[in-house]
Amino acid sequence: MSASADLAPDLALPSLDVRALARRAALPAGLLAVAVTLVVAAGGPLQAFADALARALDADPRWVAAAAVFELASFGGYIALLWLVGRRATRRLDLRSSAQVTLGGAAATRLLPTGGAGGAAMTLWALRRAGLGARGAARTLLTFLVLLYAVFFGSIAVAGGVLALGLVDGYSGPLALTAVPAAGATLAIAIALGLAYAARRGIGVEPAPVAGAGRAARVYAVVRSAPGVLGSAVGDALGIVRSADPRLLGALAWWGFDAAVLWSMLNAFGSPPALAVVVLAYFVGQVANTIPVPGAASGGLVGVLLAFGVDAELALGSVLAYRAVAIWLPTPIGLVALSGLRRTVGRWAHEDEAAAPAAAEAVPAAGGAGGAPIPEVVPPRPVPAAAGARPIPVFAGARALSAAHGGPCPDCVLPAAA
Repeated sequence: MSASADLAPDLALPSLDVRALARRAALPAGLLAVAVTLVVAAGGPLQAFADALARALDADPRWVAAAAVFELASFGGYIALLWLVGRRATRRLDLRSSAQVTLGGAAATRLLPTGGAGGAAMTLWALRRAGLGARGAARTLLTFLVLLYAVFFGSIAVAGGVLALGLVDGYSGPLALTAVPAAGATLAIAIALGLAYAARRGIGVEPAPVAGAGRAARVYAVVRSAPGVLGSAVGDALGIVRSADPRLLGALAWWGFDAAVLWSMLNAFGSPPALAVVVLAYFVGQVANTIPVPGAASGGLVGVLLAFGVDAELALGSVLAYRAVAIWLPTPIGLVALSGLRRTVGRWAHEDEAAAPAAAEAVPAAGGAGGAPIPEVVPPRPVPAAAGARPIPVFAGARALSAAHGGPCPDCVLPAAA
């Protein structure tokens, strides 16, 4: 049985059960019907919610169309960054497969009970099927997330600092929503850089979990090795940043254009607050998205906007419209991408199965014919890097694929540090 077949049970792409999705949608639909009934019957504070829904019908269609364009551009940035990082680990993760993984992950996040981790899980699954081992796939994914969330923490630090210092006229939010998030984001960045410095010098790097060890021992080993793994990923990310590849702008595009959707909706329903307020509300609201409670992200966004004096109807209507665009616009595209990803992964599996017999024939039987010793296999000499360049580590799966394609990975050399 081939290696790809052995991995099939635990790495199968989840299928979408339409009936199951309908059952999942039944409860929210029922709750919405009850909420509408309460609004009509009770009035009072609930009337604000009804007014926000009515206001949505009066939104400026030009800004709504701009929001849709911004959301698509946001996913374009995510695809570009994944293409950059994934291509350095395996040639199989090209632009098309990166788009399939990104959009398929968006659909999985929104339609399957993944707890918001559908995108990361889909990326890890695709990297494994592309030929990377478990550690190589995890390190590639972690490097990608470091690049992506560097923009996240940097934006909170800058926007929170600007508002805390009173540099925006007319907006003086509480320190708990300005200085505290800015300080926390700055501390997170400093810790990540410190871990990269330690990993580069081998400080605190723990050995990998030993195969066959007990579960408690494996968990302990993973926890002990986590700082070193994260530090190595930060180091890999810094190396990619030094390459100055234009696809790095994908991290800015992912967050910036998605925040622009919220800004567009604020314009569609009224007059938006200062840009720093929108940026801080957006990113702090994303932090609330980690809370496993339905509506936490929307509540966080609305709460920050209200704390800065934004009108309640404007804040609620804009956030609801933003969430509708961000959640449902990519979903039908993602369903199509999932179908394409199935075919792509199937093609990779056929390629692996076709290459397995050739690889087995290339290895002589133990002891050779007549007991003759097996000649030593000398690995091919790597192609020299250009002057002033330094190679970065290539994961085991990438080395195997490079050998199969007859040469080293072309994307595995970075310019020397300045």
